Amino acid sequence: MAVQQISLGVRSNPSRGDTQTTLVNFYAEDIGEDNEQKWALYACDGFSSFSTLTGSGSGVVRGMLNLDDTTLYAVTGQRINRIDTSGTATDMGALATSGYAYMARNRKTPNAQIAIVTSDGLMRLIENNTVTTPSYDSDVPTFNSVCALDGYFILTASSGEWFITSIDDGAAIDPIEFAQANSSPDGAIRGITRGRDVIIAGPRSLEFYQNTGATDFPFERVTSTNIGVAHAPTMVNMAAVMNGTSQDTIIFAGNNADGSFAGVMMLDGYGARKISTPALDRAIRDEPTKSSLRAFTRIDNGHVMYCITGTSFTKEYNANTGHWHDRKSTGITPWTIVDACHFNGTTILADYAAATLYQQSSSITPGSASTVTLRHSNDNGRSWKSRDAKAVGGTGTNKIIRWHCLGQSKEDGKVFEMTFSNAVIENGTGTDAIVRTPPVHAFPKRMEFNELYLNVTAATSQTSRSKGYVNLAFDGRVLEA
Repeated sequence: MAVQQISLGVRSNPSRGDTQTTLVNFYAEDIGEDNEQKWALYACDGFSSFSTLTGSGSGVVRGMLNLDDTTLYAVTGQRINRIDTSGTATDMGALATSGYAYMARNRKTPNAQIAIVTSDGLMRLIENNTVTTPSYDSDVPTFNSVCALDGYFILTASSGEWFITSIDDGAAIDPIEFAQANSSPDGAIRGITRGRDVIIAGPRSLEFYQNTGATDFPFERVTSTNIGVAHAPTMVNMAAVMNGTSQDTIIFAGNNADGSFAGVMMLDGYGARKISTPALDRAIRDEPTKSSLRAFTRIDNGHVMYCITGTSFTKEYNANTGHWHDRKSTGITPWTIVDACHFNGTTILADYAAATLYQQSSSITPGSASTVTLRHSNDNGRSWKSRDAKAVGGTGTNKIIRWHCLGQSKEDGKVFEMTFSNAVIENGTGTDAIVRTPPVHAFPKRMEFNELYLNVTAATSQTSRSKGYVNLAFDGRVLEA
């Protein structure tokens, strides 16, 4: 039998009961129809230390905002920090709540204002490096989120009311300058902007408004939809090229009109389409601590990623390809990162448990060379046989790795799993990347696997490890029943 190509798999999509394709810390990249295989797999970027946040009560990062590429603000535990381009952090004051911190800036010059509103009702303003607590009329309710458009801060309340500040003055609110999101009696849990739209999100509906300059209240409702937001901190903006078109969209864990979880949704015009897999839907549905669900976006070598994380999982959606993959860190099940922000030409990442920021990088070199370890299974991953580890890494041309005498499989076929050590370097610690292929079979016949070939790609910027692989093939034969 001639050497046969094996599908690399391009996404994580395990089904119930059987083990299927899984990518951990790998993502797929389209390398074109003129190659032996259309897809290559590459390890995600790693990260190095950037800043240790400060102040009594600092802890897990609850929100970040890039002011002007010279100053980054972060809410860490119950403190507000200011971080400069060198990573030096300055404690600016307290924010004594525990909810997610939404942050927005207006266009005031010379000193733009930043508004911080926590999901559990605390608000602060920052202007010229000074933190203040705005004092509004007693008729103004407690807010649960903030966004900004055309110089206005837009502030939502759980009642469904949403208010606007004066233009470029976050300290000024007229108590009669508000609208009511009332297409569905579900209140409001999040306000967010997309292009010229202000979106007021409830758990069962989305309402879209635009600034028409009307005299009584400048924003008028354009339309609404019966898709809601299941968990407000999962709702984030994403700008990416998808299907050859530049799009400004929003992704979120969504609900149907009856409030039941519908999946991870992407706005498409004034509607939404589902992008999550059944496996991700089950992970979100079964999340024991719903308040821990968070999401953010980042860019990895030109691939725009939407990352959603819970207490026991982290999944990333690659907007360039439409595929999901898993993220994990050494010693914990989910990824150690819970937030990201582009700042001063790099991506800043926030730790899930500590007052620590990192900077993403594709040029971090590990202390030791990588290996790739093979496991193979004849029963869809219920039991495994391990083979010897092979050394990989180095710069220059690709390297072909071989394993011999892999035995026979029954009609269900054989699943291969390859683990790359030190594939991702997270602040000095080497983290594995894993690829589990779809089953290889000639149903309903048995197969014999004589040799497996893995084509590993080297990366010149990462001098002692491999970055991914392009081709997987085997030499074997079909056995008669």
